[in-house]
Amino acid sequence: MILLGQARGRDNNFDLIRIAAAFVVLFVHSQALSGGGGFANLAGVRDFTIGAVAVDVFFFTSGFLVAGSLISRANIFEFAWARALRVFPGLWLMMIVTVTVLGLFVGPLPATEFFSSPITRDYLRHGATLINGVKFYLPGLFLTNPYPGVVNGSLWTLPVEWRLYEYLAAGWVVLALKPAWRIPFFRYATPAVALALAFVVTRAFFHNGARAGALVPQAMFFYGAALQMWRARIKLSYFRFGLILAALGVAALNSGAFFLVYLAALGPLTLHFAYLFGGPIRAYNRLGDYSYGLYIYAFPIQQSLVAAIPGVTAMQLNLYASALALTCAVLSWHLVERRALNWKAVPAEATERLFERLRGGFAGWRARSTA
Repeated sequence: MILLGQARGRDNNFDLIRIAAAFVVLFVHSQALSGGGGFANLAGVRDFTIGAVAVDVFFFTSGFLVAGSLISRANIFEFAWARALRVFPGLWLMMIVTVTVLGLFVGPLPATEFFSSPITRDYLRHGATLINGVKFYLPGLFLTNPYPGVVNGSLWTLPVEWRLYEYLAAGWVVLALKPAWRIPFFRYATPAVALALAFVVTRAFFHNGARAGALVPQAMFFYGAALQMWRARIKLSYFRFGLILAALGVAALNSGAFFLVYLAALGPLTLHFAYLFGGPIRAYNRLGDYSYGLYIYAFPIQQSLVAAIPGVTAMQLNLYASALALTCAVLSWHLVERRALNWKAVPAEATERLFERLRGGFAGWRARSTA
């Protein structure tokens, strides 16, 4: 199977992969937030857990799909609005709902003091814009939890991913004067960036025995973008899938070998899961893309449950938080996220018309000023 013929449309398992990754993140957080400690490191690599793998899958998938979106749209305004409407409406709803509920029903402070606090304003302003990162604390909340104070630790990935969207868009805009160079540029620039980041990550690993924090997800994003650009040369098969799994199994005997094989193997494994396996599991696509909502709602729900139920176990927290966060995710998708995405063509066209008018006006001003 050649990936080029498959990597179009929505007949794939990416929605299922992302919801599975979101549940893995929830389960890993339940272990830590309930006071049960963290999951064991994979192959003895420090800071490398199954939760980190789930985050890497998110970033690889995002790089693959977002790069495909940019190239297929070939329009920076459509791309920018599609990304903004995928990220921000659901995020804004989550911020409003969680801050309101936490301030009125969970936090120990009077509502007037809570909502007037500069800490609350900073939390909302940073979270709603993703400018200069996000804030993790709200006044008086979760201070006695096993993982004290942090309201929504999952949000750290959003500013990182948004910057990666900006990098792709910036490359497109810079090449506006030479559109014919765009595809060749992305075809070689994305793997070059991925390899450079992988080199930095590998060097850091052999220096201190740990994965290099947020650099690994960023490397995975550009890895995904690179495979999107080279999809015509990528072949998928059950035999290749088995070889990749076997290589990971053999490499698990040595932490250094495993980490290197992992960096190379995660992308092809994800693509095999996305396109090679079909049948009944593709029916999940008819439900909706609930992974984003599950990811952004789970952490504050988990912290609230820990505060409300003393001694809650990780297993109990998994069950309660999964039910509540999935409910929020379903409502968010059907009431806000999907509707926002259906509307994306309107602001994109309006922005493009405005840009053309401004450009025309500027050209007219230059002509008059040089006359």
